[in-house]
Amino acid sequence: MKKILLILIILIIVFFAFFFYKKNSSEENINIGFISGLTGKYSSLGNGVLSGFKLAFEEIEYKINGKKVNIITKDDGQDEKKALNAINDLIKKDIKIVVGNTTSSMTKISVNTVKDKKDILLISATASSEEFSKKDDNFIRTQVSNSAEKFLKLSKYLLENKKDKMAIYYDSKNNSYSKGVIEYVKSSYEKNKKGTIVSVIDINAGFKAILDDIKDKKPNAIFMIANSLDVAKLSQFLRLKHIDSTFVSAGWAKEYKLIQEGGKAVEGMLFITAYDDNSKNTNYLTFKSKYEKLYGYEPSVFATQAYETAKILIQALQNTTNPMKIKEYILTKKIFTGLQGHIIFDKYGDVSREYFITTIKNSEYERIN
Repeated sequence: MKKILLILIILIIVFFAFFFYKKNSSEENINIGFISGLTGKYSSLGNGVLSGFKLAFEEIEYKINGKKVNIITKDDGQDEKKALNAINDLIKKDIKIVVGNTTSSMTKISVNTVKDKKDILLISATASSEEFSKKDDNFIRTQVSNSAEKFLKLSKYLLENKKDKMAIYYDSKNNSYSKGVIEYVKSSYEKNKKGTIVSVIDINAGFKAILDDIKDKKPNAIFMIANSLDVAKLSQFLRLKHIDSTFVSAGWAKEYKLIQEGGKAVEGMLFITAYDDNSKNTNYLTFKSKYEKLYGYEPSVFATQAYETAKILIQALQNTTNPMKIKEYILTKKIFTGLQGHIIFDKYGDVSREYFITTIKNSEYERIN
C-alpha cells in the first residue's frame, strides 16, 4: 500500500513539475502577432511584407536573449470582417505585440480595436494614411505618412514636362490610403493653378468606364492608386486601346509583380518613393542577397521596410519585452540605421525619409535624378 502511495506521490510531483515547466516555458517565449493580406489579389503586398519581416528573425534563429520567438500569422484578406476577427483572435491569445496590417484600411481596424488596450503595441511597416499621424497612442510605423510635401516633387516634375491635365483612378477598397493620396496629389498638382485634375473615379466602376472618361476628358497624365495587379491590368488595357498618356502610380503598386504582369504597358510609369532598387548601400545589398537566396526573387520596397521594421523590433526586444517599454525604447533611441539611410522617429512614432522620383525603364525600377 505504501509503495502504491509513493508511486502516486511521485506521479503527482512529476505531473505538476511538467505543468509548471510548460507554463513557465511558454511565458519565456516571445510571441509576436502578424496580420496582413495573405490571400486574394492584395496578397502580393502582404506576403512580401511577411517574407521581409521573417528574414530578420531567420538571421537570429528566432531567439532573443535565449527566448524563443514565435510569429503567429493571420490573414485579413483585405476584408474588414476578417481583419477584425484576426486582431480579436490575437487579443484572445494574449498576444501583446502585433505587426500589421499592410494596407491603411485594414490597419485602421486594428488601430481602433486596440486603442483602449494600453498593454498592446501595434506596429505597421507599410500603412501610410495620415489618419494615424501625430497621435500619442499604442501604434507606431516605419512607413512615412502621406503629405502634400511628399507629392510636391512628383507634381513639379510632371508640370515641368507639360503634363498639366490629370485623371485619377483609385481603389476605394483601401480608402484610408486612397483618400489621402488623392487629397495631397490634388493640392500639390493644382498649386498656383498650374495643373488641373479633370476627374477622380473609383477603378471598381470598371475599365470601360475609365476608358470612356479618358476619351472624354483627354488627360495627359493618368494617376493610378491601386495594388500592383490592378495597376498592371489597367495599364495593359489602356495601352491596347491606344491611350498614350503618361502613367503615374502611387507607391502601393511599386512591386516587381507590377513589371512582371504589366510588361511594356508599364514602361515609363512614374512613382514617388523612398527606396532606390539600385542602391549600392552595403546594408541593402547584403539584405537583397540574403532575400534572393532564401525566396528566389528580388525584395519589394515593402519587403525591405518589413525587414527594417523587424530589425528595429529585435533591437527593442533585446532590451525589454514589455510592449509599452518597447515603444518608449524606440522613441527614445529615435534614430535607427536603415538599409538605405537613417530611419528617424518623432515623438508620436511616425518616421521621416527622403523621397525621390522613380520610373520603370527596361523592366527595371530606375531613379530619376
